[in-house]
Amino acid sequence: MENELKYETVKHAILNQIHTGELHTGDKLPNEEDYMKLFNVSGITIRKALTELANEGYIVRIKRKGSFVNNPKITENQSHLIALILSAEDYYDSSYMKIIKGAQRMAAEFNYSLIVEWSNENLAIEQASIQKMLDRNVDGFLIYPFDPIKSIDNFKLIEQRNIPYVLVDRYNLNRPCYFAGCNNHDGAVLATRELIRLKHTKIKFAGYHFFLNSEQERYDGYCSAMRHAGLPVNDDNLLTSINYDSLAESILRHDITALFCSNDKLAVKVMKQLHERGIRIPQDVSIMGFDDWDNSRDLPVALSTVKQVFEEIGINAANLLINAILGKIQGGNTKVLSGVSLVMRDSTSENPYS
Repeated sequence: MENELKYETVKHAILNQIHTGELHTGDKLPNEEDYMKLFNVSGITIRKALTELANEGYIVRIKRKGSFVNNPKITENQSHLIALILSAEDYYDSSYMKIIKGAQRMAAEFNYSLIVEWSNENLAIEQASIQKMLDRNVDGFLIYPFDPIKSIDNFKLIEQRNIPYVLVDRYNLNRPCYFAGCNNHDGAVLATRELIRLKHTKIKFAGYHFFLNSEQERYDGYCSAMRHAGLPVNDDNLLTSINYDSLAESILRHDITALFCSNDKLAVKVMKQLHERGIRIPQDVSIMGFDDWDNSRDLPVALSTVKQVFEEIGINAANLLINAILGKIQGGNTKVLSGVSLVMRDSTSENPYS
């Protein structure tokens, strides 16, 4: 009975600090050792008090980081569930698995569970997935949309419920949002500068889904690096619909010596198509990708590319969402970009015609 009274004394003392405003949302609580000295009780007593406060939603306990005050306005109806809606073209793409892994890892640190819903490229299926998760009373959404412009009405379903959501990898440039992705612009600058360093001046940019802001940002980075090097940039530099016969002829005429593809998927397709037309890589043309797929190094000609860390993007997305759920950030217009790096392999070489 005495131990029960001790842990309740600790619990009510912390609750009083929260209710009176002495402790605010997001504040970190003192560590267990400090509370043991303050209340002259054992560590077991402190842990029991903190566990009950966490179970009742007043605080959030994060492994290796400590305990933090939760938002009292939202704790009553919290489900501690987060939905990840993936509108994906290829369910077997390892990059999606890495995003999921990162998001799950971060969610678990905040005692949240992640529910994954696949909706391919169909807006109606995406909408049904969102409604299904709304019916489960999830606390927030991570959304990897196929086309964030066309998905606006689906996003409005979430906004009407005043539930936070974070877009992953792609967003609508004209619509404020929480977003987690990679630094597309700077990654493209790195790639283009490397091709220029290899004495390539006739470099084209090949798009895959150019309606996406991620590809447009990569193209902007390519253009920036080209202009900085004093190289011309015009509409002919951008390839959005590739005629591979014409492309092969341009390469054989040395009108194109390097191709920067907006992602590895396109780069792999380009390499295959050119190989079938007798074009040698990198002897006739250098190829650069973006993403660093798991199999990029295992191709017949290993692909040079820009590496983005997909698991880190998942971690950033879940962290951003949970901070929005807890009321630590507001306004719906925060973007977190993960870093990128250059990975040079066999598909690029110095321009032999320079």
